[in-house]
Amino acid sequence: DAQQLVLSPIEQMMEMINMVADDPLEEFEFEDLGGAAGEYELKVVSLAIQKITTLLRIGFGVAGAEIISKNMSVEHGEATSALDPMIPGKRMYAIFGFCDIHEFDMCTEVLEDEIMTFVNNVARIVHEQVTRWAGTCNKNLGNAFLMIWRIGDEDDLVDNNSRKRLTNKSGDDAGAATGHVNVNLRRVPYLDDLSDKALFGFLKVVVEINRDKAVLAYRSDTRLQHNGQPFKLRMGFGLHAGWAIEGAVGSLQKVDATYLSPHVNMSARMEAASRQFGVAILMTERFHELMSQEAQDSCRRLDVVTVKGSAVPMPIYTYDTFQNQTFPELQAPKHTGLSLQEMLRKQAENYTVKAWADDQDLQQLRILATKEFNAKFKEGIDSYLAGNWTKARHTLEECDEMMKDNDSGGDGPSRTILNYMRNRAWICPTDWKSYRPLTSK
Repeated sequence: DAQQLVLSPIEQMMEMINMVADDPLEEFEFEDLGGAAGEYELKVVSLAIQKITTLLRIGFGVAGAEIISKNMSVEHGEATSALDPMIPGKRMYAIFGFCDIHEFDMCTEVLEDEIMTFVNNVARIVHEQVTRWAGTCNKNLGNAFLMIWRIGDEDDLVDNNSRKRLTNKSGDDAGAATGHVNVNLRRVPYLDDLSDKALFGFLKVVVEINRDKAVLAYRSDTRLQHNGQPFKLRMGFGLHAGWAIEGAVGSLQKVDATYLSPHVNMSARMEAASRQFGVAILMTERFHELMSQEAQDSCRRLDVVTVKGSAVPMPIYTYDTFQNQTFPELQAPKHTGLSLQEMLRKQAENYTVKAWADDQDLQQLRILATKEFNAKFKEGIDSYLAGNWTKARHTLEECDEMMKDNDSGGDGPSRTILNYMRNRAWICPTDWKSYRPLTSK
C-alpha cells in the first residue's frame, strides 16, 4: 500500500523537520512517531534527525536558533538545497556574563595535551550551573566563557501596548542615534528573578570549582605547584546587562552565532577588572539595579569609575567569596526518591529571595563579610568618594586588617583604593569628582 509504506513515512519525516524548524531549541523525542509499516526505516531516519538537530543546537546555541529554523523549514515551498546561514542580525536584550580561568597560560604549558581535560572539567561546571540557573553558554574560548541570560527581543519588549511603560529616552547610549528605542530594563516584569539567578549561577560555579573532585585533584599535581604551594583553580566573573545584536558572524566556510555589542564587551571588562580589585565577581550598576533587594543587600559597592569608551561614572559591585575553605559534598535527599541532579534542578526552579540568607553555599562564601565589616567598608568608600582621604585611609586599613583571613590575606578592594590614594601621596586632587577612570580594560 503506497499510502502506508511510502507517503505516511515521508509525511512523518516532514513533520519532524517542521517541529525542529518551529522551535530549534526544544529537545524532541521522535521514537513514538514510527508507524507499524516501515517502522524500522522511519526510526533510523528519526534518530538521525534527532542527533543532527541536537548537534546543531549545541553548535549554534540560542543565538543560532533562527539560522536552524530558516534552513530547516520545508513548509509552504520554502525547502531549498541552498544553505543560507548569513541571516540579518536582530537587536535583543540580555544579561551578559563573562568568566575566565586564571593562570591559564601556565596551565597550558605544564599540562600540554592534558589541558583539554582540564578545560572541559571547568566547562562542565560552568555550563551545568549556568544552565541550571536559567542561562545558556554562547562561547567557549578556551580559557573563557561567554554566558547569556536572555531577556527578550527588542520588538517583543517594546510593542505598541507597552512602549511608553518600558522605554526610556535617556536609558541607553546608542538608542537615539540608531533609531532604536531604549528599553528601561528595570520596568521589565520579573527580571529581578532572572538577574538574581545570573549571579546565583556564577556563585555556584565559584563553589563547585572548590568542591568538584576532578578539579580538586589538580591541587595535588606537582607540575602545577608554585614554590611548594598547591595549585588552586581560580576564576574571574563579570556581569552586565544591556542590548546586543544577535546573529551570525563569519562566512559559508565557518559561521558563529553570537552577540555583538559594547554591553558584551563591558561584561568582559568587568571580569578583567575583577583581578585589579582582587575579587572573584565584579558587576556593573546596570546589572546590580535589576536584582531583588535581598540580592543587592548581599553585595557591596567597591568604587565609582569610568570605563574606556564612556565618560559616565558607574558604581561597581562585588559579592564576597571566601574560597580557601572546604565545601561539604552534596548528597541526594533521603526518603524523597529524588536524585541529586533532580534536587538541584528543583532548587533552581523553586528559587525565592530567601535563598540569599538560607543557602548554605552562599553563607560559607560570605562568612568573612560580616555586618561590622560591611559597615566599616561603606564608611571608608563614602569618605574616599567624598574627598576625605585621611579618614578613608584609616578606615580602609582597618577593613584590610579585618579581612586578614581572606584568600589573599586581606581585602582586595580596600588595598586597591589604598594603592590609588598612596600613588597620589594620600592627597585628594583639587579637581576630584568622586570617581576615577578604571585602568583595567
